[in-house]
Amino acid sequence: MALTDDIRIHLEAEEHQTVGNSFGGTEARHHNSYSIVSIRRMILERAPFIGSSRTEEVFRQLYTLLQRNQFSKILTCLLRFSFLIELTNLRVGSTKMKTRWLPSMILMPQEDSFEPIRGSFEPGNDPRAASFDNCLSVLNEAAGIIHDQLREDPELVSFLMDAVTLRRFPYEFPLTYADPAIDPVHVQSNIRWALNDDFRWLQVARRLMRESSGPFRTAMREIEKKKLEVKVFKTDRALTGKDKTNRAKRWEVLFDDFQHATLEECWSAERKLTGDLVCFQDSPDTLRRAFIERDLISADTPPTRCPVTLELLSFQNLARAALDPTHGIADYQVGHLHPLKRGGKHNMNNVCWQSAHGNRIQGDLTIEETGALIDAIAARRTTLLP
Repeated sequence: MALTDDIRIHLEAEEHQTVGNSFGGTEARHHNSYSIVSIRRMILERAPFIGSSRTEEVFRQLYTLLQRNQFSKILTCLLRFSFLIELTNLRVGSTKMKTRWLPSMILMPQEDSFEPIRGSFEPGNDPRAASFDNCLSVLNEAAGIIHDQLREDPELVSFLMDAVTLRRFPYEFPLTYADPAIDPVHVQSNIRWALNDDFRWLQVARRLMRESSGPFRTAMREIEKKKLEVKVFKTDRALTGKDKTNRAKRWEVLFDDFQHATLEECWSAERKLTGDLVCFQDSPDTLRRAFIERDLISADTPPTRCPVTLELLSFQNLARAALDPTHGIADYQVGHLHPLKRGGKHNMNNVCWQSAHGNRIQGDLTIEETGALIDAIAARRTTLLP
């Protein structure tokens, strides 16, 4: 059987075994998670790919540049990017991974209504869906791009292996869309390489944070997981808007949804929040020095303050909350100077750390509106109170 036929059979079989009733099906096996391991293993058994198909040709070219374990890691990311998508299930309670071509039911918006309806996720009915053949073309294009990048810069192999190890979410890899607004979006001509300065900066920063030692080491892991992973790369729960989402990847929701952000915008947001975190009051001194020595931040970078209350933000308070969280209560939160629902973007120019007081005061206001409100209150208190 041809390799491409085997790939399709394995991808569809895995969906049938794992999606269950998450998208309106009748199967009860919805607790299982989609696994790429068996598909990757099947493909690796074909190495060194002597067939004549375009897919085997690009695999063969890429395989010659890499060790087997390196090829395996990149192949895993390629399969996820090319064939699969995480969608929010009908209960808007979580996400499930599936193929981009097998039809399924998701909640879709109605025109002039906030009440969602069930609609079919399938090619022609959702810009994110794609036929298997289109996904295969995306795979071939993406593999060719990676091959060209590695041939041009052999040192890129070690960088990508580190990036896979230091990833913030499964299958993180520098592939994205040239234009996230086109319909359909998941097509061969729209794929491009996304490696930029922010991602390179983050690889150094992530390693320094992972190698941090001392009493805050465990707290740092929790901060990374609950703030820098969840708040940067995933959506909040939303029952209004173009897409009904809960912890979906921001670049996989509909482009015109207010929670959408490109992969590169998410990286820029993580860079901003990471740099500010290191500059919290009483943050680990060894970590701050390491960031300065690696030119990740400047030695004269001021301590981080809440943009609303202007109070200094304490790393110790954040660490204590991370290690002993209280449900629904957080001393510090990740916010947006211009709220996403008001047209703000999820990127480094708009994200910030906020105190709980600052977050409550701002609400749905922009930072400028919040400042004007505070100034007006202060003026009235000065005038009217004894």
